[in-house]
Amino acid sequence: MSATFPPDPSPVPRADGAAAPPLRVRLGQGADAALVANWLDQLQPLPVPAARARALMLGDLLGQSGRGICLLACGAPDREGLLACLPVALLPSLELAGLAACASEWWVRPGLDAATQRACLEACCAMLADWGRAHGIRHALLAPGLVTGHGGAPPGFRLQGNGMWHRSLAPAAKALG
Repeated sequence: MSATFPPDPSPVPRADGAAAPPLRVRLGQGADAALVANWLDQLQPLPVPAARARALMLGDLLGQSGRGICLLACGAPDREGLLACLPVALLPSLELAGLAACASEWWVRPGLDAATQRACLEACCAMLADWGRAHGIRHALLAPGLVTGHGGAPPGFRLQGNGMWHRSLAPAAKALG
């Protein structure tokens, strides 16, 4: 997917009626490793061995190695820095008969109001759906804990019998040439 930013970010309504700054969601790249690692270390410091393991996993996601991706929500145009991070793993699903993009973690900058947190989650899930369709991934899954406290599941997600939130993704049309 070549475009990683939505073309025109729009203000996010907040509970107090004011508009939060516009959001941009993009696929994390290898060049983001230091930025994201430092941000995660500020949110949840780890002992050295665990920090090294997290850095290796993060590098794998940011390198888009085929095992997953990392979606980054930023204040537009990055004036507010990193607001949220949604790591996504690609997992085989026997129930769904294919690969599923599964998000089981949700990292949010402390102090964000509920409306901005919700907007970040919805924007990340919309980008995940676009990315999944473009890469032949037909299912997106969210862990139940990601939805808790965010006013319900993002649009298009339905609760599965296994407890995960599921969204079917129709494949994107291929353009040749």
